[in-house]
Amino acid sequence: MKQIMPYPILAGEVTMTVRQVRLDDVALPYGTISESDRTIALDLLDREDWNVVRLTLQVIAPRHELGSGPWYSLAFLATVSERRTNAHSAVKLMMGQPGEWSGEVELLRDDHFGRVTVSGHLVATVQDVPGRVIATVAQPWAVNLRERETARREAVQTRWVDFSTDPNLAWCKTDPWTVTTTAETATLHLNSGFDGLRAVLESPKAAERPIREALAAQIAVDMWTVLFNEAAHHVDGGEWPEGWRGQVLRRMLPDLFPHHSPDDALREIVNQGVGRIQTRVLHAAVKQARMPRSLGGFVRSLQKIAPEDE
Repeated sequence: MKQIMPYPILAGEVTMTVRQVRLDDVALPYGTISESDRTIALDLLDREDWNVVRLTLQVIAPRHELGSGPWYSLAFLATVSERRTNAHSAVKLMMGQPGEWSGEVELLRDDHFGRVTVSGHLVATVQDVPGRVIATVAQPWAVNLRERETARREAVQTRWVDFSTDPNLAWCKTDPWTVTTTAETATLHLNSGFDGLRAVLESPKAAERPIREALAAQIAVDMWTVLFNEAAHHVDGGEWPEGWRGQVLRRMLPDLFPHHSPDDALREIVNQGVGRIQTRVLHAAVKQARMPRSLGGFVRSLQKIAPEDE
């Protein structure tokens, strides 16, 4: 819910994406960044001898609304904060195209300990008053540094593995990715033996970003669909399942049944059955994966290069 302010603010969402994470100037692998969870899992590296983490950020605001609103002198401030150490900092990002900002924020090892929140505010001059906040990032990011959170242990893990050499995955060795689940965890397996998959997903080249994001979004759609169906099969009456299954349902049910309370939405699974709501499941998975934005960027990139190929 947006905070009520005594001056005009943006109605649309401001989104923040982490394009790259560098630990002491070494780019980190894809598996440490979870777009769907808005989490960067540095704790999975099991490394203590680092000095600084740099996050490359991109922020997008609704361009049409910015151009028609009663504000000017727009600026975006990316914020870094941690409750445990009471650390707070802000960095002004550079504006590129209208409605887009990019830049880097730094996390110094001496200033942080556990879970760091990365967010930001869009500020402008409104009614002749400078520095007013007209929008805040809709979904902040979390950076887990030294301590793995309980929620992370129960959430989705990502793992690169050559399917052909893993006895549990050899049966699907030609697939680019798959998802497995247990009562404690769900794991997205990415096939390192699938030609070109890792090169695309971990490419640092800006020109390849549209295809990288479109592919990552498709992987996420498949993952969320599998996770929801698995979680839904463990609904017992009107009781929420525990662990990651309950988290998945609470996250996706508002998109399946937007006009129901969480408990009523849960009962709809029981009343209708999982098989009868697959269209809604796909819709919710697409929203979790942010497919429209990623696919839109991919299509626009094709349109830019099309004249060169003709």
